[in-house]
Amino acid sequence: MLALRHLLAASVVAPCALSLVAAPARAGQAGEDTDGLIRSELTLNSRNVRVTYDPALPSDHRSLLVLRAGSTQAAVRLGRLEGHRSLAIGTLAPDPEDPPRSGPDHDLWLMRTAAGWVLDARPVEEAPDAPDDEDAAALSGEAGDDADAAGDPDAPAPADAREVAEGENADAESADAGSENAEADARDADAEGEQGENAEGAGDEADESPRPGRIPLAHQALADETGTLTVSLLPAADQAGTLELAWGRNRWTTDFEFVELPRRPRPPRTSNVSRGTSLTRDSDLDARYRATALASRNETALVTPGGAHIQVLFEQELGTDHVDFAALESIGDGDLVELTEGAVIRLRSEVPLRFGDTLIPTDNLAPDFPGSYGLWLRASGPGWTLVFNNEPDSWGTQHDPAFDAAEVDIDHTHGGPYEDRPLAVSLLPTGGDAGRLVIHWGQHVWAADFTVEP
Repeated sequence: MLALRHLLAASVVAPCALSLVAAPARAGQAGEDTDGLIRSELTLNSRNVRVTYDPALPSDHRSLLVLRAGSTQAAVRLGRLEGHRSLAIGTLAPDPEDPPRSGPDHDLWLMRTAAGWVLDARPVEEAPDAPDDEDAAALSGEAGDDADAAGDPDAPAPADAREVAEGENADAESADAGSENAEADARDADAEGEQGENAEGAGDEADESPRPGRIPLAHQALADETGTLTVSLLPAADQAGTLELAWGRNRWTTDFEFVELPRRPRPPRTSNVSRGTSLTRDSDLDARYRATALASRNETALVTPGGAHIQVLFEQELGTDHVDFAALESIGDGDLVELTEGAVIRLRSEVPLRFGDTLIPTDNLAPDFPGSYGLWLRASGPGWTLVFNNEPDSWGTQHDPAFDAAEVDIDHTHGGPYEDRPLAVSLLPTGGDAGRLVIHWGQHVWAADFTVEP
């Protein structure tokens, strides 16, 4: 039975190699997303969530980060949230009785209210169409007609100088009176504003029910300041994760999950002809092979401001009750962490990455193509190392040292509340050209920082 599983796994892994190696993007070249934004993506059980944000937002945003609790609400636009239609985060959740046809597509605004910190998710609206040339000309013509009317030679002549002077004096007296009234009105408005602000704050405190689109955030003050905004998607289970934000001396988190929705009914058959295959000569084989890979593996991905993609595939459903996890307790010095029922962790990058002093280049499998590596964890004395191997699609027990390309130190910690967390990998942005690779399994966490090379 085990041999049969290996045979079936090999038939799945092989086509994945074609899709992830023979990708259309060339190594070192930017993709289509060259807008200076960072994209953090996570795919769990073929369901995707993505956050796009601008890392250039300053860490000392005065309108929000220094805002005291209970004052008039202020908000800063952080980025955009998109996802599968089954995504549930905060008050954004699909109705199982009436499931949506598409997933959320919202702008994210960070807000500090009297009740605490929230993400205000606002549906993305398409920009109105700009007027075409004819409309612009018509508008210009109307403005010209008004101007012509104002300069009509048949208009009544202006009053004489004495009438003008009398009018000016009357206007001045009226203006003085108006000024005094305006000052009085301003004082009244200030008083009403203070009362309204206090009432608004009291109302926020009294109204604890979540509003539509508001995503409550847990907040933690940091000892060290984060120079730039970072937004990360962290897998916590095979259908759940955490959205994490860090900005200035603040850290915010909120959990999300993919809920089960009823399957859409298939359209009825209208003939006795069986369903045809969707594969044609114009089919995107890369997308089909990618879909095959995501049927058994999850993916974490990062898109740099220059549009380069960095992706990691890791096996689904390898929990802490698995025999491979139990083997971690007795692993020997120099031994590798093996996966007896899964493929090796797979890294693909369109740009060279530097881990410490070690460069992980592209072109390792073919010229002008993204770098593709299998990632292996090795116990090394009191610490651990991360091995980059040139066989990215091997099985989790088939490490061949002849294909090792590099080996770097990786930090390891053990402990914390996540005792049942399955094997997962995260790519955390730490800046426009830097990130952190994190592998966790139960209470084990391995982490290594990297920078993106030009």
